[in-house]
Amino acid sequence: MLDNDLLVKVHRQNLSTLLFINNITTDWHRHPSLQLTISLHNMSFELETPDEKKDVFGFIIQSNVPHKLSAPDVCCINLLIDPENPYYHLLSHFTETNPVYFLTKEEALKIASYFMKSVTISQPFDLYHVYKLLRESDPNCSCDQDNRINKAVSIISSLPIKQISSREIAEKIHLSESRFLHLFRSELGINFRGYLLWKRLQDVIDTLDSPTTLTKLANDMGFSDSAHFSRTCLSSLGLRPSQLKRALIIDNKDTICGKHYCLYSVFQALHT
Repeated sequence: MLDNDLLVKVHRQNLSTLLFINNITTDWHRHPSLQLTISLHNMSFELETPDEKKDVFGFIIQSNVPHKLSAPDVCCINLLIDPENPYYHLLSHFTETNPVYFLTKEEALKIASYFMKSVTISQPFDLYHVYKLLRESDPNCSCDQDNRINKAVSIISSLPIKQISSREIAEKIHLSESRFLHLFRSELGINFRGYLLWKRLQDVIDTLDSPTTLTKLANDMGFSDSAHFSRTCLSSLGLRPSQLKRALIIDNKDTICGKHYCLYSVFQALHT
């Protein structure tokens, strides 16, 4: 459920996605990415999980944890880090004790400033630097993934349409299908089919600001029909595709919020 003046701009970098958002309220959703969300200009918003509801300035939440957001009239930055990203495990250390790590107002502001500066000067953001903004010492661990799963993910990412069977992937990386499926879930925290759906959804979102209809976009990226795409979008992002599409294609972004520190410069920098 979203207000008509929801605004969203998507910035993809490697295996992570930055969403710059104003005025969002989501339904319950879950996804395989580690999520970092922060507000701008020291305004809190509401995060609800099955365990609690809390006003926050920012948080890091584990993958696959159901949650919903309520941030009316608030500018937010939402970072989704895919499980195959090399820095996914590094940032997941913040959620080792609890599924949600709550950021202080000061921590949220530091990270927001960094992302805003990186995007407005067209400089790639560094997730290791984000980690160091929150914790000075490095974690004492080894976060390397299985090379066979890295190869499987690379094969999937290279596909223009994310449609491939688990048997085909298993053969390419020289594993039995059952062993591959077990290893895939163990390494990435999501089953193979769910991962393919998530990647298809990301591909559609990358093209949502085009004039092409939702039905054609969904079909072009491998969804069986628009209803299947709509269910996947709602369950994964808490947003309906039609609402997200409207938010992405709004042209008049001259006034995003009444605060001195808002997303106008970001929308200008990412304008295509």
